[in-house]
Amino acid sequence: MSSKDSEHVMEIIRGMAHNKIIVVTIHQPSSKIFQMFHKAMLLDKGGRLVFFGTPSEMLRYFAEAEHQHQFGAELGACPSCGTTRPEFIFDVLETPLRDLSGDVIYEENSRGQLVPSRRYSPEFWRDKYEAFRLIQDVKQVSLRQEPVAPLPAAPAERKRLPFRWHDQWTQFRTVLRRAFISKLRNRANLVITICVSPVLALLIATILRYSESGTYDFASAYHIPTFLFLGLIVAMFLGLTNSADDIIRDRAVLQRERNLDVRLSYYVIAKTLTLAVFALIQCVLFVLIGNYVLEIRAMFWIYLGIMFMTAMSGVSLGLLISSLVADPKTAANIVPLVLIPQIIMGGALIKYEDMNRNLALLYALSHWFSEHPSTEKSKKMESKLQVPFVCQFVAMRWSYDEMVLAQAKLNPLTHRQDRAQREIDRIVARHRQDPAESKRLEDLKETLALLSGIEAKSVGELDRYLGLVDQILDRKRPFDRALFKGAIGPITAEQIYVNQKVSDLISNAEMEQSDYRRGNRPNVFFGAQKHYFGIRISAFAFNTAVLIVSTFGLLALLHWILRKQLEVRRS
Repeated sequence: MSSKDSEHVMEIIRGMAHNKIIVVTIHQPSSKIFQMFHKAMLLDKGGRLVFFGTPSEMLRYFAEAEHQHQFGAELGACPSCGTTRPEFIFDVLETPLRDLSGDVIYEENSRGQLVPSRRYSPEFWRDKYEAFRLIQDVKQVSLRQEPVAPLPAAPAERKRLPFRWHDQWTQFRTVLRRAFISKLRNRANLVITICVSPVLALLIATILRYSESGTYDFASAYHIPTFLFLGLIVAMFLGLTNSADDIIRDRAVLQRERNLDVRLSYYVIAKTLTLAVFALIQCVLFVLIGNYVLEIRAMFWIYLGIMFMTAMSGVSLGLLISSLVADPKTAANIVPLVLIPQIIMGGALIKYEDMNRNLALLYALSHWFSEHPSTEKSKKMESKLQVPFVCQFVAMRWSYDEMVLAQAKLNPLTHRQDRAQREIDRIVARHRQDPAESKRLEDLKETLALLSGIEAKSVGELDRYLGLVDQILDRKRPFDRALFKGAIGPITAEQIYVNQKVSDLISNAEMEQSDYRRGNRPNVFFGAQKHYFGIRISAFAFNTAVLIVSTFGLLALLHWILRKQLEVRRS
């Protein structure tokens, strides 16, 4: 390649070096091409760094070094001595060793060839550069400590650079792609990440596949609440372990990109999205296998949504841990400290009614400030199913509450029963009914009675009957008993969709919440409604909001911590 072609190539590369770091090696650059580099790094034998800076600084540095070694003094007023040839640097670096007569002394290299002996070893140049850099750092500190001249009275406003959407999108896309590639690069870790979820699902579901009757069926399955809780624990665990060391590995990259003004928010978003994809895959595999083994039907998407929100809570906690420690082993040791409280205070391993009641802050304060607390009154007013205050900060408490409620209230049978009952209550509450509403009320009552004991010969036939019920509830057709004339058989909807252990948990919570002895309806564990400031909120909506807001809150805290850390290191 000619020298002119080399200049054209360098011009193209300089044009590409926008918000990028481009490393270029070139053979025998001319003076003009050498000056086109923004920074130049010079490595001696063994990879020893002997200079890093601009080309002009490098030429001046070695010119001063040559003059100092020849004359024993610094160069003074003429820093570069008019020297602009890049080859001059290597001449100084490999200055030959001479004897008293001025002849070059030769030595034998590793290949058995005679080569000129170097006057100064690579270690000498490395130590010299480190001393030079230390002196420069001291000078910078001295300049900072000098009094700064007062600013002019009317400083000119700094013109803000326009926000370029294309550049920002390119920057974000690059960061996101790098995050995905980083996860996919370690094949062994990738296989373990993908395989651990189905293995745990198969193990847990197989062990918990038990019914008191001896023959397994979903209605009498004893361990469905336990399976739901363990599934959430697995989601939290996988989210924590997938993210607990991610930022530790990227600290050098973060510092470098911060110096290049790469937006830190793009890094946090890209890292979160990457981990979210892997968490979603793991949750899908767990729910598919676990539901298949335990014969949990028509709950895939609901289970997946709640498990995924729990996994993202674990991801945000893991990233936060990774930002606060400097060693992967330390991060791995902290994971149990985060996970074990989730297990203990999640509401399944230790029931809240069996937990230390002084954990409930309001309960403890009321007893602290009450001079003569009435034990009988406290028993009447206090529900054992109320969640202790400290447990409100545990994500597992909200996700497990929502998971059990979803299984009890959103299964195909109970969901349709509740829907029919709500519409019946609305019609009855109006008191005045026209003939059409009276007919609608009768249809709904017939539908509700049908749902209470609907049967079929197979699961597919049962789903077909439930589809007809949906048409009645949607007002697409009136109720007709003839449509369900063949709805008899060995399979019932309750046997397929309703688990007795889950129903018992919900019934107990509803009785506690509707106890007439209390003036208000307390917020109890597994309660379908939450009451805050006189407002009634659906537990599904409230728990979902808590999980999402807490996850975004942790990610915002992560962004703030990283920004502060990078600002300290930059200064």
